Amino acid sequence: MLAGGLGTRAKPFTEYFPKAMFPLDGRPIIDYIVRYLARFSQINEIIIVCGFDSFGKQIMNYFEGKMSIVGKSITFVEDKNNGTGGSLLRVEKYIGQDECFLVWFADNLCALNIEHMIQKYHQANAKVGGITGMIVVRRRRREETARVIVHESEIKGFIEKHTVNLEQPEALGIYLFSKRIFQYLQKRLKEGLDSFNLSYHILNEITSIDKLFSYDIGESIEWIDAESPAYTDRNKDIIERILQEMRSVIGDVN
Repeated sequence: MLAGGLGTRAKPFTEYFPKAMFPLDGRPIIDYIVRYLARFSQINEIIIVCGFDSFGKQIMNYFEGKMSIVGKSITFVEDKNNGTGGSLLRVEKYIGQDECFLVWFADNLCALNIEHMIQKYHQANAKVGGITGMIVVRRRRREETARVIVHESEIKGFIEKHTVNLEQPEALGIYLFSKRIFQYLQKRLKEGLDSFNLSYHILNEITSIDKLFSYDIGESIEWIDAESPAYTDRNKDIIERILQEMRSVIGDVN
């Protein structure tokens, strides 16, 4: 889980706590995600990349003593502010012999079907003889604002917020990578980049020289980037649906 970053879009809230600790129904966002992921047998361990400053310590302190409740071991890796690509590179030594690993930005909420995604990953991997990864996407999005019907500058009516089909699928900040991803991360490091972005500097390049596949969450699964408390408050209905879906897997939250 990538839980570092400066959270500039969420200021002034992130002047007091990291985005991963935004409260939802009395619990931080990252709590729901960690407990959800831990319920899948394919997940062996939770690795959280965060700053080891006062903000990152909030995350570390929160999970202190909770590993027995979560049911999986939790390892913390220091985020050195090297961008999302640099942050991911710091977990390389912890992957071990695992064939693939899940990457999840800690401000993204989604009751993703992990088992189905892993199944699709293996199918794609076998089909083409090896892939670098699979990216979770969606093809629809709910509009944040209402639309207006205009005739010669005069407003004739309003269309309430609705779901629109996207011309191009939207990447959702959840990935399933093979260890091949580290080759590309190491390459950028050797080129002398102190900080590099996972999407722009790495994944964008891979599409022309290697294989990336998409995993569409479909029509029934909700997703949201909980970018700030104000944003989550405006989208309470979506948040509640996602939390209900997560709770159906987590069970009673202690």
